[in-house]
Formats: sequence, structure tokens, C-alpha cells
Amino acid sequence: MKFTQLLAINAILFVGLGIAFALYGPLMIAMFGIMEGEGSPMMFWYAASFARLLGAALFGFGFLLWAVSRQPGSAPGQQGIKIALVLAYALSFFVAITQQVSIWGTIAGWITSGLLLALLMAYIYLLIRRTGE
Repeated sequence: MKFTQLLAINAILFVGLGIAFALYGPLMIAMFGIMEGEGSPMMFWYAASFARLLGAALFGFGFLLWAVSRQPGSAPGQQGIKIALVLAYALSFFVAITQQVSIWGTIAGWITSGLLLALLMAYIYLLIRRTGE
């Protein structure tokens, strides 16, 4: 798989998840085991507001990745983007897996952790491979 193809897939995924979290924040967080009616109702709505903020960020990052995937780039420029994405996905995976094991314990948490790990591995592979950009 080429770097630009992976960026395009990543962009589409982020735009889709961004829309889902921005428009359906309470439904999305319910998939991670955060339910309305448990504990303080305000805490649920605080979590929902952060889910919507996450959605807006994912939506924006999706379009940013889409724009990057459409730009002709030099190998050194692409290497910098790959390194940044590897670091971002490494941290994201670490946070997701620790939250999954300690708090979420849901199917959505395993899917999220697995998706982040798959993207991390794909970008590491492209970072190491360096040919066929």
C-alpha cells in the first residue's frame, strides 16, 4: 500500500468518525460504557460534550490528512509526516489500550484499540519500507 492511499483511508475514517462523534456524541460514548443515569447526569453531559469536541477534531484532521494525501511530496517531507503519525498513533494506542483494560472493557474499546494498532503498524511499515511512495 502506498503512503497516499493509507492517508486517504485514514482521512475517510476520521471524517466518518468525526461526523459520528460530533452529531451522535451521547450514543458513541454509550458504546464505551458511559451510560446516562449512572452517577451524576451532569458528568454524562460533560463526557458527551467532549465526545462532540473529539468529533469536530477528528473531522478536521480527516480533511487535513485528505489534503496531505493529495499533495505531491518529497521523500524527506513524507518521512516527517510518517514519523509524526507513528508517534501520534503510538500514544493513541497506549492511551486506548490502558483505558480499555482499566475502564471501558467494551467491544467498542477493543475495536478502537485494534484500529489504532493497525494504523500504527501500517505507518511503521511505510516508514521502514521507504520504497514505492
